[in-house]
Amino acid sequence: AESGRYHLFVSLACPWAHRTLVFRALKGLEDVISVSIVKPEMLSQGWEFQGGDLPDGMNGLTYMHQVYTSVQPNYSGRVTVPVLYDKKSRQIVSNESSEIIRMLNTAFNDFASDDVDYYPESKRQIIDELNADVYENINNGVYKTGFATTQAAYEKNFEALFEALGRMEVRLSESRYLAGDTLTEAD
Repeated sequence: AESGRYHLFVSLACPWAHRTLVFRALKGLEDVISVSIVKPEMLSQGWEFQGGDLPDGMNGLTYMHQVYTSVQPNYSGRVTVPVLYDKKSRQIVSNESSEIIRMLNTAFNDFASDDVDYYPESKRQIIDELNADVYENINNGVYKTGFATTQAAYEKNFEALFEALGRMEVRLSESRYLAGDTLTEAD
């Protein structure tokens, strides 16, 4: 990790991208890792950048898919955010939010203003279980419900979403944080 070397591409409409921004703020890395935010609508060209907040050397890019093809010109796969991008090597480090937040949690500690470990060894099992539930039933549940193409699929996903929200509500009625007495990445 190096200060100023990495750039984070996010959409504020994406819960996975949003959590990388939360971690960046929690760890106090705002001056260490720069950010570009795409417009919330995904249109025919995919995500479009909001303005001139692209890192040096990426001027002239308009769409997120151009970041992917700047790294691999023949890339034709799915374009997702968040993306942690290495400005020095001009490579995508990761486009998986769980990997990115773990990198921010540990690899950038020399630059962070907060040295709290949000994935402590003693709580990893419960954090992983909670993350799996939130990922599948809440974050993906919102998408599966919102994009359901049949009433039956909508009702099934709606029910699973609200059951998961209920489980989290019960946990939070018993403890301030999902995994116990301290803030963790599960929160």
